[in-house]
Amino acid sequence: MKEEMINSPIPVFDVNHPPIEFRELIDDVMENFEQGVPANSKRARDADLAVYTAWGKNVYGSYFKAIPSSPEHIEKFLNDMSVEVTETISTKNLNGEMVDTTIKHRLKALSTIERYLASLSYKNKLYLDAIMDITNNYQLSSGFVNPTSVRRVKATLQKVRALYRDSSQKQAQPFSLDLIEDVISLHDGSLRDKLEITLLSFAFDTMMRCSELVRVNVEDLSFDPAFSDGIVELHWSKTDQDGQGQTRYLSSHTVKLLKDYLQATNISSGRLFRSIGKNNKQLEGMHKDRVGIIFKRLGRRLSKFYSDNSANNIISKSKTVPTEISAHSTRVAAAQALALNGASTVQLMNEGGWKSAVMPARYSRHADTKKGAMAQLHKRARAT
Repeated sequence: MKEEMINSPIPVFDVNHPPIEFRELIDDVMENFEQGVPANSKRARDADLAVYTAWGKNVYGSYFKAIPSSPEHIEKFLNDMSVEVTETISTKNLNGEMVDTTIKHRLKALSTIERYLASLSYKNKLYLDAIMDITNNYQLSSGFVNPTSVRRVKATLQKVRALYRDSSQKQAQPFSLDLIEDVISLHDGSLRDKLEITLLSFAFDTMMRCSELVRVNVEDLSFDPAFSDGIVELHWSKTDQDGQGQTRYLSSHTVKLLKDYLQATNISSGRLFRSIGKNNKQLEGMHKDRVGIIFKRLGRRLSKFYSDNSANNIISKSKTVPTEISAHSTRVAAAQALALNGASTVQLMNEGGWKSAVMPARYSRHADTKKGAMAQLHKRARAT
């Protein structure tokens, strides 16, 4: 069909309302243009578009058209995603009792809303590229304005950002080295515990994301007997989907835990971290969501340890009790520790696999404050 159109007169139509016979071909060309796009990026954008489409059908009915988008629809979408909602959640306190807590929050995080908008911008641009390719008319772009870039949408985004101004995105609580050491001291010797404390220490050293941790194979490990430490090859990451690769450092402490874990599990090849099922059955791998669940469970264990008796409470006064642990907690803790140790932003980006300085700067801002001019003033005053 595309070849036939190239040899025929260029059709004239409204880019925002193409003839019905073009719709299927436009979808095919858009799909073809994304053949070389990393699978995770395409999957994420498709998921964002699905959210927008589901919202539109719910608000406007089954005939809602997601792409090309309407500025008016995007405006309402941004407002709806940022609305304040009230939620009651039930959680266990340290005594094991269920407690209901009512909280108010925005429906979606600001970063999520901004990502939705970026995905819509990408999809609308892809739509125009497909039409220009089909019609062989590259002048069409002069009559098409990406709906995400119009003043109405930009003004709405500014208004939405203002709603979040007094409640900046909550950062994951750091799972610092001293807390990790306490968790390891509570190790009960079980296979599950060996897995979990090794994963925790490994995650801190390597600053890997959950999706990266669960992809590590035993063959990627390399131990140095001279210094008792090691390295791990990272063949794929969120910011390296072409697989150029990178290496990360493993401390002697983590190497010792790894060797003990590998010996106990008899894992000699394939996936390094494997979930433990019922009856201590070792599975073939681990889902990335399991990493956050493990870290949260270890955080709860440590919180209970600190609160069990007065002696432990005294210990915990010098530490931040881990009550808000997440899958990112080891990355945050490692970034802060490196910043306090004098690591530059570029070094943080290399160690954590960040392409931009935004996230390492956010993670290490507390450490930077402790190295600031006021902090130095008081340190010098105490020293005299």
